[in-house]
Amino acid sequence: MQYDKANRTFDCDPTLTDTQILDFCKNGYIILEGVVDEETNQRTCDYLEGRLPANPSYIPKGLTTADLERIRNSHEPSTIFLEDWFVENTLLNREVCGALRSLLGKNVGLPVLVSHHRAQCPSPPQGWHHDADHVFGPELNFVEVFYYPQDTPEELGPTEIVPGSHIQPTHRGPEDRGVLSSGPAGSLIIHHQCILHRKGPSTATGTRHMLKYNCWRTSAPDRDWIVEPEFDLHTTYYGGHTTARYVAHMFYWLCGKGDEFRVIGGQGWPWSTNNQIGPSYGYGKSEGYIPNWRYNNGDGYADAPN
Repeated sequence: MQYDKANRTFDCDPTLTDTQILDFCKNGYIILEGVVDEETNQRTCDYLEGRLPANPSYIPKGLTTADLERIRNSHEPSTIFLEDWFVENTLLNREVCGALRSLLGKNVGLPVLVSHHRAQCPSPPQGWHHDADHVFGPELNFVEVFYYPQDTPEELGPTEIVPGSHIQPTHRGPEDRGVLSSGPAGSLIIHHQCILHRKGPSTATGTRHMLKYNCWRTSAPDRDWIVEPEFDLHTTYYGGHTTARYVAHMFYWLCGKGDEFRVIGGQGWPWSTNNQIGPSYGYGKSEGYIPNWRYNNGDGYADAPN
């Protein structure tokens, strides 16, 4: 692990494989259960509830001790990023960093802002939503992280996620359910910021803590995670109609090949089915269409072939 405190970045060996990166492109999230240690989880809860004295490693330029106290007592207690114990055991957690390094490349940028999503339980579900300022597209310039410092079973209303909803606007009714990100204390969810989600309904009594922050890309994308020799970009399964083109586009962008990505439509690559007797046509085309992530026209492609 290489930690650059001055620039707030880290680097380490990637831990995800081609298959796991593709799964992220398909689903939009990864859940890491119970990876942060019990002592750090308890200290985090104590810090958020005001029982742990602040001990910032430094005072950022332009801020004062009064500013730090104001920030700590707000709904965005970003001063927790100045606590060495939190940086060492949560932000620089080896399992978390290996996944982030795989998705975001070398010298990952650490967060500068956190939101504390405190919920008093029991409570009804939140409305389904894509987070503010989301941008649909193949680029992955940052990811969002949810951190649960205490056990968060279904009864405490963990975040519900709709897999695959990070590639296009998605709508759900209040009665519709998603995948629960429930887990033991120390669990983190790394997800695409566009994914549709909500706080789930809770039936237990108590306080649910959850911290949300972003980690950032500082280097160009490249396929420098764990490459699987048997992984074939032509024949791997990217998904069904209307989704495969977007999943493949994101995967190619992460490989550093986003500018080369073209599709011809129809039954052409990257769509495929187990019933075909040969690889899909259209792989590696230099002319064709680019997926239109913003759905400005009905066929889901950009206006003209390139």
